[in-house]
Amino acid sequence: MTLPDTVASIADRLSLVPAGVDVSLALRHAEREAIPAGTFGDAVPLTAAGIASAEGLGSLLSPRELSVFRSSPLPRCIDTARAMARGAGWEAEPVSDRLLGDHGPFVVDPSVCGPFLLEIGIRELVRQQLDDGLPPPGMRPTGEGVKLLLEMAAGDLGRNGLLNIHVTHDAILAVLVGHLYRLEVDDFPWPGYLDGLLLWRWDGRLHFSWPGLD
Repeated sequence: MTLPDTVASIADRLSLVPAGVDVSLALRHAEREAIPAGTFGDAVPLTAAGIASAEGLGSLLSPRELSVFRSSPLPRCIDTARAMARGAGWEAEPVSDRLLGDHGPFVVDPSVCGPFLLEIGIRELVRQQLDDGLPPPGMRPTGEGVKLLLEMAAGDLGRNGLLNIHVTHDAILAVLVGHLYRLEVDDFPWPGYLDGLLLWRWDGRLHFSWPGLD
């Protein structure tokens, strides 16, 4: 099976992490079926190709010992995590965490944010989140949401050579990447299926890696 470039990128960029250092992988779920117009598509499943790609990514990550294993509660993220575990041979079940989706770290009032999102679309919502102005309706300031994510994904990284996995959604990853690199939404590639942000601590600071921005 030919794996997506996003999977190969994660494997290649792991070489940036010093030996024996913990690494956290925050990644978008695998390929899903199309979301019907005017809906959030919460129940939209993965495609067969998406499941196979997630298993392939798990196989590439299998040499590392799994520590933290978290996922958005939505089925496409849980199923991505389970496919990765199968591919890696890990006897692990992902822990469902709403900070990774449904409704994630940025939404305060989904009854306000939801209709606004359907009106303007994901990309425009992320554009507004990465502006320096007021947060979009029903959402907390971007910096506060990013802090919550980083406390989860990078708060306990040490020097044990362990792997932490956090399966999430494109909109959450796009905001995290844009904020960390201080970029606008059009200045970096939109997260593809199984695109991943690597985070690790070394020399007293947090390092991160996103494809095309290293």
